[in-house]
Amino acid sequence: MKQLPVLILTILTLGAISVMAKSPRNSDLRAQEDIRKADYIYLEALRAKSQGQHDAAYSLLQRASELNGADKDVGVELSLYLLRLSETDSTLLDRSMGLLRDYVEANPADKYYGGRYAMLNEQLLNRKEAVRTWERLHTYHPEELEITYRYANALGQGGDEADRDRAIAVYDSVEIAEGKSIPLTTKKIQIFFARQDTASILGEADRLRESSPKNVEFQVFSGDIYSMFGEKDKAKAFYDAACELDPSSGVAYYSRAQFYNSLGDSAAFNREVFQALQQKSLDVETKLAILRSYIQQMYNDSTQLPRIGKLFDVLIDQHPHEADIHALYARYLILTKDYAGAAEQTERALDLDPADQEGWEMLTSLYLQEEKLDKAMAAVKRSFRYYPENAHQYLVLGSILDQKGEREKAPVEYARALELIDSADTKTISRIYGAMGDNLYARQLADSAFVLYQKSILYDPENYMALNNCAYYLACEGRDLDKALSMIETASAAEPDNATTLDTYAWVLFKRKDYAKAHEIIDRTMELTDERSEEILEHAGDIYFMDGDPDGALEFWKEALKLDPKNELLQRKVKHKTYFFK
Repeated sequence: MKQLPVLILTILTLGAISVMAKSPRNSDLRAQEDIRKADYIYLEALRAKSQGQHDAAYSLLQRASELNGADKDVGVELSLYLLRLSETDSTLLDRSMGLLRDYVEANPADKYYGGRYAMLNEQLLNRKEAVRTWERLHTYHPEELEITYRYANALGQGGDEADRDRAIAVYDSVEIAEGKSIPLTTKKIQIFFARQDTASILGEADRLRESSPKNVEFQVFSGDIYSMFGEKDKAKAFYDAACELDPSSGVAYYSRAQFYNSLGDSAAFNREVFQALQQKSLDVETKLAILRSYIQQMYNDSTQLPRIGKLFDVLIDQHPHEADIHALYARYLILTKDYAGAAEQTERALDLDPADQEGWEMLTSLYLQEEKLDKAMAAVKRSFRYYPENAHQYLVLGSILDQKGEREKAPVEYARALELIDSADTKTISRIYGAMGDNLYARQLADSAFVLYQKSILYDPENYMALNNCAYYLACEGRDLDKALSMIETASAAEPDNATTLDTYAWVLFKRKDYAKAHEIIDRTMELTDERSEEILEHAGDIYFMDGDPDGALEFWKEALKLDPKNELLQRKVKHKTYFFK
């Protein structure tokens, strides 16, 4: 091999050394540049996040993490996005939890992210990690009660006996600092309950009560605990003590009422509820809650209805200007079918709180139930002062005008309802088109009516009123009887006990000359209705006649004629004892 001159070797060696010396410096420079870039990108990510640009923020955080994976602040922000994306991806979840853990380990005193990490571990059933994290946070923030409670809860749930003992010790330390309380005692009792340690449970209740013997709530709590374990005599003694300590305590009386109810002593239960609601110290919300519970328990006992009414009278006398009391009374009266009384109470509630949209709709409905069309119309128009764009009320207004015979005015209200209704509310849109169809048919515009019925059913195939009305009018017109049968079969299958639907079903069958089936259905119709209308009775007569029972038909026609003595067609049927085609 040819030898290189010594000088050349020296130069080459020095050059190699020079290159080797420069290489680490360049690497350091690139690392520092990457860190600077990562810092800049991280700030841009935070800016994007603050502006709600979460896709951009996520992309920027990913890039920042690639440039500087050691930055725990970048990692924790990225972990939050990864967590949202990890619902079906365990790899993303693992990465998210790893980044969050790295941050928490580097910042052990951080309450926000530390608590978040601990709670996520609880959700993932990583109990040991959750306990470890809460314990460390408790060490850094012993004054933070929420962290203390979280730590104790983690210890007490699912751990061994040693952990449960530690949890009790933590709760005891809080009691020393803060004093005894029902929430703290409840926490300890939950642990003893898991151990099935009845003696310790009762002992905790005793210690709570003895810490403040004149505390009414502590006496009631003891009563509840002792009652739970069948110690009825002792429980009653605690409830009695609570009522004696504070004769104006509604809570004490109501707790004793529930105790009597558990014993099946309805007389004592009623007495205690009445006393509880008479206490002026009890706030209105609690009284309403008591009354709602009482109504639910006593509603099926008709002998209690006068007592419930008296309770409402007591509350209204105490709080005459509380709209919620009048509103609850109205709803109770609806259950008892006292619609006039319900309307009166709703009026009072709306006088006190006119910004109750549901209240206005209910008032309108109540007046319609009572067939007080003028009052119903007035209620609708008054509601427009507060809710001028309530599409449902415009629909109701149109129907009121139809019922009043002012059919030419109704379409304007239906059109307004269509204009205002949410396009996603297909059921109400269907109702509007159905009402428009009824209006047009009544105005002898049958073809246009059937177009709108089809629209109504298209928007809501389960609009059984539209199906019924369209089928009935098709039968009356003698048109598309197969379609009419399909419609009314759908409606009657859904509402098999609806007399109106069954009457239409019978009439469609009659028009199809299926008289035997029509006879069967019209009999079922009359079984379901106590108040037979002239229309149903005439249909029954027509069906009976065509099915070969002229005597039965004549009796139905006579009964119908009594209800509509000016009906000339009925007069002819009765007079000639035969069916006449219109």
